[in-house]
Amino acid sequence: MVAEIREFVARPYRDFITWGSLYEVSNEEEQERRRERVSWSLDALHNRYLPRSMWLDPGTRKKIEAFMEKARTLLEELSEDVEDFGYARVRSDIARRVTRELGPLRKEVEAGLGAELAPPEPGRWRLRRRTDR
Repeated sequence: MVAEIREFVARPYRDFITWGSLYEVSNEEEQERRRERVSWSLDALHNRYLPRSMWLDPGTRKKIEAFMEKARTLLEELSEDVEDFGYARVRSDIARRVTRELGPLRKEVEAGLGAELAPPEPGRWRLRRRTDR
């Protein structure tokens, strides 16, 4: 379950970077397809995360929800910029903003999910030796 969520968190980030790295692509259909891929992967993350979220640590849930919210906002802002200024002008801004604004959140989610996968630390309880024998 945690590994699946980890994959679904990584996917939108990769799709954002791919959308922003279309060098010399003048095909508007391909540009739109890549943007739609980002939207689809965010929807997939949302749909896979919600039913599984109750099993996660509250801190990890907050990190994932912050990541999803920021990714949605970023997609909307960048889509508006592409519409207003054109893809060629906004392309480099996409990768830069995603790396700067979404990258740290993705790393926090990865760390939180990594902690969920880590085996529990042994407790500090020790068996007491019986000395009355």
